[in-house]
Amino acid sequence: MLCKSTPIFTLILVAISCQEEYDLQLGSIKPRLVVEANITNQKGPYLVRLTKSRSQLTNNPYKIPDSDTAWNTAKDFAESIQDAEIYIEDNTNAIVDTLVKCPKGHWVYYHDTISNYDWSYFSVADTSILLGYYKTTKLKGIAGHTYTLTIKWQGSEYHAVSYMPPLPGLDSVKFNFTKGDIGKDDYNIPLLYFKEPQNERNYYLFITPGKSSVWPYSVLSDEFLKPYVNGLDVCKGISPDYWMTDYPGTNMSYYFIEMHSLTKEGYNYYKALLQQFRTDGGAYAPTPATPPGNIDNGALGFFKTSAVNRVEFKNY
Repeated sequence: MLCKSTPIFTLILVAISCQEEYDLQLGSIKPRLVVEANITNQKGPYLVRLTKSRSQLTNNPYKIPDSDTAWNTAKDFAESIQDAEIYIEDNTNAIVDTLVKCPKGHWVYYHDTISNYDWSYFSVADTSILLGYYKTTKLKGIAGHTYTLTIKWQGSEYHAVSYMPPLPGLDSVKFNFTKGDIGKDDYNIPLLYFKEPQNERNYYLFITPGKSSVWPYSVLSDEFLKPYVNGLDVCKGISPDYWMTDYPGTNMSYYFIEMHSLTKEGYNYYKALLQQFRTDGGAYAPTPATPPGNIDNGALGFFKTSAVNRVEFKNY
């Protein structure tokens, strides 16, 4: 027992001597299935991506074999799943679509006629099966229909059911010219005009082109929308670099706006993703958590079904 006159350095030595090493065994955590699936009322095929989860505290466990020609992997360093069976059923029409693997890629050959030199490289598309992508073959997304996703992988089965909510039509899209601050460019604020359905709860996702460090998504509940939405600014998505804007410049050559319908579950999922960007690590910041997905059996991710309105602006 230590008396009151015990020197402070003795207390420090006692504290140090009581420390024990503890192995968190982060590398032993079993990876979970991660699903990114999206069906819209636009023309297919529709894509489903399957990857494995990993701890952010461990190094990238995915090592491409030397014999694999796909030397360039996904930017998120996710390990792809290429041996799954995937089915999507339109419950309204009782149509079942068996998804197929997306192509691996293709060789690109070049010949330098001046130096008489031949060379080639293996090109991997952004939707390659080497990155975990599968595609539909006959399914057509229709607003008002309900869809069931089934995934079979390594002896386990995963399911998700999602309804595709209808979407109000866009009456018009206008740009509000805004003078930039001193030393900054002028820009246009895109505004949407549409009739908001009443006596029902609706949720929306907006997508616009963004700079490389701007996440170009924003979500909205119609809780405070008026019967007629008279100029909605959609460039309000949260991003890691929140001080940057996503507004198009006055000399834009191409720009688009997509308005997606969401289920309540979809709204909560994207809202949770957006809130992750607001987490700054402060004492009163919310603890980062896995977004609430809609896939069973312990899988991560979301099966999204959305009606879409897309408006494009070209100046060339």
